[in-house]
Formats: sequence, C-alpha cells, structure tokens
Amino acid sequence: MSAIKLRIQSRHREHMGIITSLDDFDWIEDESIDAEPLLDDPNITLYCLDQANKRAIFSALPADIDLSSAPFMYQAQFDKAEFLVALPYADFLGLAEAIPFDDRALLCLHNIGRCGSTVVARALNEIDDVMALSEPDALTNFVKMNGLPPKERGDLLRACARWLCRPAIVRDHRRIVIKFRNQATAVMGLYVEALPQALHMFMYRNVIDWLASFHRLHVKRAALPKRYPREQVIDQQASYYGCPREQIERLAHPSIESYRVLEGRAIGWLFMLEQYLELLDSGAKIAALRYEDLQSDRDALLLALLQMMGLPSTGLNAARRAFKSDAQAGTKLARDGGRGNTLALPEDQQATVRRLLATQPLLNSADVILPNTISVDA
Repeated sequence: MSAIKLRIQSRHREHMGIITSLDDFDWIEDESIDAEPLLDDPNITLYCLDQANKRAIFSALPADIDLSSAPFMYQAQFDKAEFLVALPYADFLGLAEAIPFDDRALLCLHNIGRCGSTVVARALNEIDDVMALSEPDALTNFVKMNGLPPKERGDLLRACARWLCRPAIVRDHRRIVIKFRNQATAVMGLYVEALPQALHMFMYRNVIDWLASFHRLHVKRAALPKRYPREQVIDQQASYYGCPREQIERLAHPSIESYRVLEGRAIGWLFMLEQYLELLDSGAKIAALRYEDLQSDRDALLLALLQMMGLPSTGLNAARRAFKSDAQAGTKLARDGGRGNTLALPEDQQATVRRLLATQPLLNSADVILPNTISVDA
C-alpha cells in the first residue's frame, strides 16, 4: 500500500465557515511513501476527504502541536501543515480495519454553535482519562456527500472515526470526545447510525441569545445588516447545511418576505433543532444539553455528563479549569477583552425572529426546552 506526499505551495481559505477540502491548498505531487507507517505516526492526522478523487487527505504537523488543545482542529491543521498525504480510499478503508476501535469510548458532541460546546469539550479534555478533538473536519465533509450509497457512506465515516481515534493519536485515554461543527447537525442521523454505541449529545441555546452572540461578531467587524429576499435566504441556508431546499423552505413562512442576515440564521436554528427532534422520533439514543443550564448550574450539569460518560465525579475539579479562560482565545471568535457578550440582538430583529417562531407548529418559543434535555434540578 502506498500514499502520495503532496508538497504545499500556498494555502488559502476565505473564512472559518467553509468546510475543509484539498482546495484549501495549492500543491504539487511529491514522492510515494509507504502507507502502513501512517498508522503509528501521531503527527499525521486526517484533514479532509477528497471525494472527487476517492482519497483521504492527511495533514503532517510539527511534533509540538497538540490538536486536543486547539479550539478548532481543522484550523490548526490548515495553519500548521508542513505537507499533505493523499491515501486512496481502498487503502484508507483497508488499513482502518486494523485499528482497534470501540465506539463506546466516544462522546459525540453535536451542537448549533455559539452554545458552549467548545468550552465543554475543553473542560472534558482537562480530565486525565479524556481526549477531546474539536471539529475534525473530515467528519463535516459528509454534509456534502449525501449522494453516496448508505453503506459506502457509513463505511467511510467509520473509517474516519478509526483514523481520528487510532492509538497513536489518543494514546492511553479511555474516553474520546468529538465535538462537531454546527453544519454537521444536517447529518446527525448518519453519525448516530454509524456509531450506535457512542454517547450522542446535542447542545443548543435560546435563539435570541444565540443570534445576539453572532451580532457581537458582526458589530466587531463593522458588518452592515443587509436584507435579503426570502428565496435567497432559503438558498443560502440550504447550501450551508447541504440539505434539500424544501427542508428549509417549509420553515421559512411566506408571510416574511425578506430577512436581515441574522434573522435568516434563525431559520437555520429551526432546522438544526428539527434534526434533533426527528432523531428522537426515530428512536435514536441521543440527549440534549442546554446552554442556559451550563450557565446557571455548571457543576451539576458537568457532574451529570461525567456520570453519563462513566467517569468519576473527581474529574469535576479538573473540568472547572477550562472555564477560567476563553475557550476560543486566539481565534476570530474570541471574547472582547475577556468579557462575554454584552450586546443584545436589536429589537426590530428580535421582532422578526418572534414572527418566524409564531409560524412554527412545535419550535415556536425562543427559549424552547427540547425533550430528553439533561435535567439539573435537585
């Protein structure tokens, strides 16, 4: 089995929201290398899938890079890659079968973004027995791969999980946390089906406060609150989540003819929460964790999560350390001066969001509490 080393000529990504691909780099083919030693090399980590050419793409990192401490794994891989390695799917799948893997060791942390998922992953990573990988984007690539036959897609996803969690990477950690990007909620069902024994958790937040978090970023960048017609917003949201247009269209009631940028994001919030509800209705084993509970009773929620993961309560002290600093420090999503968000969503935009919610049969409250949400009541 052989792989091909790709020498990086230049790198370019428009913004953090783009799902990783080989197009993030300009590259030229270098030498062929033996594929089997990749299994034991902790500095070679899965970056993305090159579906067009049926190859898995790995990023070769310096030895001093600790991906478990990176707020966004894909960004660290992009920034620090010394070269890339391309491995044909056939060998990628074949070698994956030799990797010892038990999905019962996994916590899959699905989330809507801007809801505390990064700091929860970081908190769990502080515990000796746990390693967290925040947003390995090879798994997000499945958002754009709906055309694959179900078996092929499942086999490929399990192979990705094996490569990400191989012993050279996770070493002697007993529990592994994979925190997904929010686009990945579009294919949550695929992850649950492919990794049925993992603990699946969905993090969410009040939609008005969730949008206020994005509003802070818009103000920071001096972005103008542009208005878009309903049809364009539907197309934007469907593209972002890689889902059929009709799934978004039925959430965007025709009584609202146009949206500002953040108002349109509220349709995405509805879509993501709907994915969770549909999974529950299908009988999937998945629970939810609410940002507001993380804020109001952090210790109780963390203890409940440790118990669900089969970890001792003594891990709480270590987990608390993560909340003493900004989990997204050093990124474009970092807090302002160490503070949390102090800006509210403008009243007129709140009014539009509430009008949208009023058209929904189920998700008609900004502060909805989803079924199977972890309770922190005494």
